[in-house]
Amino acid sequence: MSDRRDDMAERKRSAASRAGLYRPALFALGIGVLISLAAGYAVGQWENRVTRVEFESVAETQVIVMQNGISEYVSRLVALRTLFESANEEITRSEFETFSGRLFERHPGILRVAWMPRINRKERAEYEAAAIADGVSGYRIKALNAADRSIATAPQKDEYLPVFFSTEPKTSMSYGLDYSSDPERRATLERARDADVIAAMRGQLYEPRDGMRAGGVLLFVPVFAKGTSRDTTADRRRNLTGYIVGIFDLPTLLAAIRKTTAASPAVAINVYPPHAGDVTGPENRALPDFSSERQTLPSDVTSSGLAHWSAMLRIGDTDWPVLAAPATGGRLVARHDRTVAVLVAGFVGTIFLAVYLALASRNAFQLSLANQRVLELAQTDILTGLPNRAFFIDCLQEITSAPEGEAVFAILMLDLDRFKNVNDSLGHAAGDALLRQVAERLQSALHGRDVLARLGGDEFAIIQAEYEDQHAASIDLAQRISRLIAEPFQLPGHRVEIGTSIGIAVAPEHGSRQEELLKKADLALYRSKSAGRNCYTLYDDAMLAVLEARNTLEGDLRDAVARCQFEVHYQPFYDIQSGRRCGLEALVRWRHPKRGLVAPDQFIPLAEETGLIVPLGEWVIRQACDDATAWPADVKVAVNLSPVQFKEADLFDVIQSALAKSGLPPERLEVEITESVLLEQAADNLAFIERLKSIGISLALDDFGTGYSSLSYLTTFPFDKIKIDKSFIRTLTERHEGYAIISSVVTLARGLNMSVTAEGVETSEQLDMLRSLGVNFAQGYLLGRPAAIGRSPIYRILYPDAA
Repeated sequence: MSDRRDDMAERKRSAASRAGLYRPALFALGIGVLISLAAGYAVGQWENRVTRVEFESVAETQVIVMQNGISEYVSRLVALRTLFESANEEITRSEFETFSGRLFERHPGILRVAWMPRINRKERAEYEAAAIADGVSGYRIKALNAADRSIATAPQKDEYLPVFFSTEPKTSMSYGLDYSSDPERRATLERARDADVIAAMRGQLYEPRDGMRAGGVLLFVPVFAKGTSRDTTADRRRNLTGYIVGIFDLPTLLAAIRKTTAASPAVAINVYPPHAGDVTGPENRALPDFSSERQTLPSDVTSSGLAHWSAMLRIGDTDWPVLAAPATGGRLVARHDRTVAVLVAGFVGTIFLAVYLALASRNAFQLSLANQRVLELAQTDILTGLPNRAFFIDCLQEITSAPEGEAVFAILMLDLDRFKNVNDSLGHAAGDALLRQVAERLQSALHGRDVLARLGGDEFAIIQAEYEDQHAASIDLAQRISRLIAEPFQLPGHRVEIGTSIGIAVAPEHGSRQEELLKKADLALYRSKSAGRNCYTLYDDAMLAVLEARNTLEGDLRDAVARCQFEVHYQPFYDIQSGRRCGLEALVRWRHPKRGLVAPDQFIPLAEETGLIVPLGEWVIRQACDDATAWPADVKVAVNLSPVQFKEADLFDVIQSALAKSGLPPERLEVEITESVLLEQAADNLAFIERLKSIGISLALDDFGTGYSSLSYLTTFPFDKIKIDKSFIRTLTERHEGYAIISSVVTLARGLNMSVTAEGVETSEQLDMLRSLGVNFAQGYLLGRPAAIGRSPIYRILYPDAA
């Protein structure tokens, strides 16, 4: 019995011992399960936060990129306004179509761009006739009925804002549509005018498509008369000349921007109409103007539990609400895969969990770098890799608004000289390659703290700061840049030489506000261009006075053209061998009512720049032909043609009409052309010259040797005469090189069956040397000064045998 009791007790102790042996394991199992569940819960919450942060970062980046893309489109409308406000004469339909076509080439989403001039009741018939003459058949000013959206001929009223130029075909019904006839559009136009802003309004462009109507945007850009004030609302209402209107297909535009910038498909973007209310709440029932997915987001994303992010997209002066959410099935929708992995890994050990977290951290860091790269691209010029205008303006704004007082820095505005010649002659690909090389050279001239940006086209800008003597530092930098850019550039198959004009403004001496400094740097840049280019200019207050004087002279010149305050003086040229007078060259003079006789070099460049040379040149041609009819039959009259006149399509008709009305035989008219005319549109100019030759007019190449002289001009264009510039005649008796050059020109002309005229002959010694070299004709002060018809020197020249 006792043995059995001992065996039973032993068995009980053994059972209790086994139970205690598994207790720590069970406890560890329970703790492990609890820790794993807690870790799984924590990781699940972490996944939600990381996904949301990542989603909001991607959504914000995409909206920023979309905003920058829209701003780029709007800036092109502003550039089109600049064309109207900076032009010295009315913009033609052809100029509008060419400029707007180049601005918006390869820019989807822009349906059309139009010009709406401000027309009063008296001008209506004139504009309608002008549009019909330009090829817009049946053009008339039309009104839009707000009730049924029908279009009819506009009733008589004091003022209209019709579509006059447009990028649409000339058969479009939009021509002549008076936008001010619609109350909503009129209110938007008035807002743009009174506040001097780019005003936007929403419009419906198409019929319903898939249950939705495509959202459109109309942008109105007010245009004011050149040189007028727009400081007050009254000024702006008085000086308004019209509007540039751009009509965008908003879905197409936004889709193109997202495609161009490789927008992430993991984020769905909805853009709602203005005044749609809270786009995240249940009260919003507006259909989106744009949706990046086929299925639009729920109207109440708050109650649906869907992650979302909202913002505003600025178009002109109007905000379009933006709602973003993770795309269905995209990578930014929380799947809790990591939670499952943590639960499984919790039973294996904490080491696996640490590795997992390290990998997750690395992924988050890589995503942050990618987002930062997208933001950098939004402020980078794609062609050169330099910062763009937006980055430059931001930097300048940051410097000028610094709280620690007035910052000392300099702004350098750069514009490449003769860049257009490279583009026109070698193509845009060569121009792009040249811009990249220019950017590299500019960067090599800067220090690490300087900011270089490409503003657009061939314009660059630099912010230079943190120098004790900022004046000297900016001038030193400008000199280094001028030398660098003046060195030849090697393009594929071509060696190109250009220059750069630089304008400098220094803060705070020239101002502390961003707009003021940019304006003065631009003014200094303009002075550099006027001074002959390839130079730099530091702004000074005298430039404002010069600008005002120039504006005054321009106004006087316009009055002079309108009132015909000009005279034609004539200078004779002679056969150098026989001494026989052969003809007279017509030279225009301005008889100013207060200044007296104004020299040509003081107003001819301004007339060419403003386009006034065209009506002035036509008057000179007619006057010269009329005067020459009273001269002896053996006396020719020579007339200079400005390069600006060559751009006029009716120049040949003007010359032919002057000959016909005066009765002067074409053989007695000699037309003088400068070499600069031949650089552009060579084929068109050759056709024009051949038309002149076909009716018997003589042609002379003026100022030979001072421009871009090329023997190809002499062999391609049928000139009768070469006129050697007076700068070569001046050195004829002083330098052997001058003698050699004239001798070579005479030999060349003789071989091409052309005659040679020497200008600026002032001494008998010069005349004798020219005669010995075989020059055919001569003119200059030695032989006769310019004088008006009727004065005794000209009379004696025309009639040497008179008593």
